Amino acid sequence: MRQALADFGASLKRIRTLANSILAATGAALAEPMIRELHETQQCGAVVLMTGYFEAFLKELVRRFIEDLSISGVTFAELPEGIRNRHFEGGGDVLTRASEFARKGRATPFGNATREDIVARLHSASNAAGSYQILWEAFADTQANPAPRVVKEIAKNLGIKEFWPAVSTHSGNSSRWSDSALTTKLDDLIVKRNACAHTGTVSPIPTATDILDFTDMLEALGTGFVTVLEAELVAHKARVTPATTAHVGVPAAGQVPGASATTSP
Repeated sequence: MRQALADFGASLKRIRTLANSILAATGAALAEPMIRELHETQQCGAVVLMTGYFEAFLKELVRRFIEDLSISGVTFAELPEGIRNRHFEGGGDVLTRASEFARKGRATPFGNATREDIVARLHSASNAAGSYQILWEAFADTQANPAPRVVKEIAKNLGIKEFWPAVSTHSGNSSRWSDSALTTKLDDLIVKRNACAHTGTVSPIPTATDILDFTDMLEALGTGFVTVLEAELVAHKARVTPATTAHVGVPAAGQVPGASATTSP
């Protein structure tokens, strides 16, 4: 999960570099309309791009958490009911979408996951030996619009309660990023992103300072989310007894539990 955060931070660094270059050239932009128009285009593009980085981060974070949970030593039956239900119910939606895409000859929206792979992972929960793979895609639906409500829903499906206060506490700067500050700033980002992406224009144009604030917020949010999930994983592992651990194995490389010929993504 920390690697997902590091990759996200590297992406945000690119946006910061762009915003700082725009700030440094403010005088030239005021004197030359063409430079100002170029900056405004870059500023709108940066908002769309950083939201895409955020979506990618959320999906990768969920994947890593779910994969770690699957090999934590907790049996599937001992997982919280919400996670077990989401595995099947959300997994059913994922399977339907993957099947529709495959029927039309299109790649699935879940990377290289096939219908057969998804079915194998869904079925792995019934493995009497205890090893299984939770279907992470069932927990990673950003709805192409990762507003505060959507992010909270993702966290809830992973078993996180009081999400926004917890993220604020572990954000690295809770005095600046209270739960309300995080959600307000994320809402503002999504509104501007949607306007830029769907209309090509937004008024007022997000400034370079706005963009820097958005990157700070996303970094704080990412840090808090990772820390909260790490604590959740530790809590799951703490409930594992030695006898339980002995019966929960790690699937062989490239193999889904209970499905000897199926590879996972």
